Amino acid sequence: MALSGRIAGAVSIAILCALCARAEEASVAFPPHPRLLYSRAELDAWRADTARQKELNKAIADAEAILSQGPLVVPDKGGQWIFYYSHPETGAPLEAKSATEHWCPSTKTWHNDERTVAAYRTILGNRTDDQVVVLATAYGLTGDEKYARAVRDAQVRIAAIWPTLGRHDRWGRNGLFAVVGGRRYAQLLDEAVGLIKQSQAYDLVCTAACYSTADRTAVEDTYLRACAREILRYGTFAGTENNHRTWFNAAFCHAGIALGDEALVRESLSGSYGLLWQLEHSVTSDGIWYEGTMAYHMYALSAIMQHLDAARHIGITLAENPKLKSHCPAPAQLAYPNGQFPAINDSDRVSLSSYRHVYRWGLEYFRDNTLAPFADPASAAPSTPLPSRDLPGIGLANLRMGTGSDAACVFVDYGIHGDGHGHPDKLNLVLYGLGRELFLDPGRITYRVPEYTSWARQTVAHNTVVIDRRSQRPDTGRLLTFETAPAYAACVTESTGAYPGITLRRATVLAAHWCIDAFLVSAEDPVTMDWLLHGGTALFPPADATLTPVAKPLGTADGYEHLSNTHRVEIHGTARFDFAYPAANPLPAARVAVYPLMPETAETFGGMGIGYEKTQRIPFLLRRVKAREALFVTAVDFSGSATETTKIGTFPIEVDAPGSGSTPSSVGVRICADGMLTEWRISLSAPLPGTDGRWVTVAQSSQQ
Repeated sequence: MALSGRIAGAVSIAILCALCARAEEASVAFPPHPRLLYSRAELDAWRADTARQKELNKAIADAEAILSQGPLVVPDKGGQWIFYYSHPETGAPLEAKSATEHWCPSTKTWHNDERTVAAYRTILGNRTDDQVVVLATAYGLTGDEKYARAVRDAQVRIAAIWPTLGRHDRWGRNGLFAVVGGRRYAQLLDEAVGLIKQSQAYDLVCTAACYSTADRTAVEDTYLRACAREILRYGTFAGTENNHRTWFNAAFCHAGIALGDEALVRESLSGSYGLLWQLEHSVTSDGIWYEGTMAYHMYALSAIMQHLDAARHIGITLAENPKLKSHCPAPAQLAYPNGQFPAINDSDRVSLSSYRHVYRWGLEYFRDNTLAPFADPASAAPSTPLPSRDLPGIGLANLRMGTGSDAACVFVDYGIHGDGHGHPDKLNLVLYGLGRELFLDPGRITYRVPEYTSWARQTVAHNTVVIDRRSQRPDTGRLLTFETAPAYAACVTESTGAYPGITLRRATVLAAHWCIDAFLVSAEDPVTMDWLLHGGTALFPPADATLTPVAKPLGTADGYEHLSNTHRVEIHGTARFDFAYPAANPLPAARVAVYPLMPETAETFGGMGIGYEKTQRIPFLLRRVKAREALFVTAVDFSGSATETTKIGTFPIEVDAPGSGSTPSSVGVRICADGMLTEWRISLSAPLPGTDGRWVTVAQSSQQ
């Protein structure tokens, strides 16, 4: 398997090298303007197409609405990070009452500090970047000079101001120290996005009579070319693999085509960190963007789509590139059965239906009919159930069972960290069942609030284990086994670098309406281990449990300061905790039963953490052990109909490779429910004896 992987990698590199070589040999042919966002033939076809007259009228009406507002706004000072345009503590949105006075309706406070005012300048600049494209498109469709004049006035103004603006970034650094900063904006990323739009507009209007030779020289040399060269000069400081680079490359291509600059076009595709290089290094073998977040997978893909659409107008296509072809359909593998994505790493709650335009683009670009179901507006989720699958490139084990209303899904995150957008959550688990997400990852909440750093980027916010109340280090774990059978899907994953000197190992089994979880922690010295689970809107402890409010917080840093309403829960024997979920049309209210089985000596706590938003409170269950080794075993019944008659417990089993200490590295779980006895045997160290290499087995019998 390892040899075949190396051969596949070598073949992929060879294909890319051949593509680069062909790009070097061919001469880029620039047709007459317009040749970037639209060609003249495309604009003429649009005007002549009777089926698109409504779209045509709207394009002109949108341009008229912009003109009615007066000259386009070009701020004479640089902008700041757009996420700073919010209340600095709550993240609540602001309303601009003037260029310098901003009102927060939520907190009833005024904000006129320079950071807020500068962030508003970014909003104004972004608006102008969008508006010039709308106006230029109207000019391309009608030939009416009034639209071109408005674009010219804005672009000549930008060209005059841009060289005078000091380089700055969102951390307060200026000049040479702001290596990832910009001029109009506070980061090179925003400069690139603005350059793309300004290039698109200029290409459409640059031949208009209102543009003098001096105007063209100013816009081309003092802004478009100078901005592209500055991004090229400083771009590596922002990283070579990440999503920013995709926008840099798209900007080089757009500016190059608008200017007729072949060197910029070549840089965008086959430069040292051009698109071809990025496809090889930033797209994993699964087709997933290496930052491990669906938000940035799609954000990077959006730049790539614009890049390739521009290149197509000068006869360049990468439709046969294998990495590119895998990148477009890959997100479907990360979707829950309802089409929603888990908010892993710096991501948000989004779904496949939000990205139908991506699949429509891929359907046209690649002529790949397998993308058609995802492009269908009538489909919210994949029509065909997806199989369980390990995604080794990104490092996600994807377990799936059932269909329709019985569909269930588990993701276990064991792989690469995800660079600057990764979270310290190795072996984190999320669970879907009963038509909804049951145990969640909070994602990034929002960059606007301090809790993004103090909660979302801390291990305690995730469904994994925290050692000594400190967040994990970035780590790349590994998959020890991945198994599927008619009755279950299972995986065993491991991390040895999240906490130096400590091994984390997790066995996860998904069956019909059940999830069995065994988490083994092995350390050289005694440590405090916290096993966590987050989900639902309320947590109900066992009826016979004793609840005691916790006087001192469970921790004071690394996210623990956000755990509230915490109670110690004294349980007796096998206990059942219910996570409650409210009705959400068309889903009824539901409960999920969680049975903490081992270790019996663990302290148990319940309380509230933070969900997808700062103000959203989500219950947590925490089990704490101080030891050198511990095996946490938990059974989850997500049938929605768990009863008190369910009997559940553990029993010992033996494996050829026992643990290094007294703590077992294998466990048996026995469940008696609905007249059936089910016995699971789960190993975390080696295949079970007599099983042809399986680490998990199950046996069922009827109980009368």
